[in-house]
Amino acid sequence: MAPPTTDVPTEFGVRPATVDELDALVGIEQGPETTRYLGITGLAYHERAHADPDQEQIVAEAGTSVVGFVVLAGLRRPDRVVELRRIVVSHRHRGAGYGRRLFRAAVDRAYRVHGARQVWLDVKPDNTRGRTLYASEGFMPDGTIPDPMCPDGVLLLMRHTPQPPTTPRQE
Repeated sequence: MAPPTTDVPTEFGVRPATVDELDALVGIEQGPETTRYLGITGLAYHERAHADPDQEQIVAEAGTSVVGFVVLAGLRRPDRVVELRRIVVSHRHRGAGYGRRLFRAAVDRAYRVHGARQVWLDVKPDNTRGRTLYASEGFMPDGTIPDPMCPDGVLLLMRHTPQPPTTPRQE
């Protein structure tokens, strides 16, 4: 297994995934320390998500490599509350800042492209790395829900609501 990369290409971008990349997304989510945090995985999951107009799969590229992906869901909800359903960075590319860049780009896309009024996610309580990232990006705890993959478990809910722009005070 290759160690995490230390070379961080300066070129970084996100874009919608293509159907030809779904196998690569499956490969990324099969990495160590990943599958235990995900619910349903596999090609059929990604094919359904890709075909669903209420979801968008976004890939992160660094240079010419796909280094991770996000799934946004709830894009057609009338209340404009979008779920950040899945964020995964390949094991090889962890620790280089790609996760934070991908996370920021996905949240920005939810607001800017999809008109979200709020973004939410759920996270397993033992996913300290994820919880720390989400909190540092302004996501606030908002209760728990049952974990559908673990009958005795719960998932923590976290929400992000953009702050209205401040107007300078006139004196």
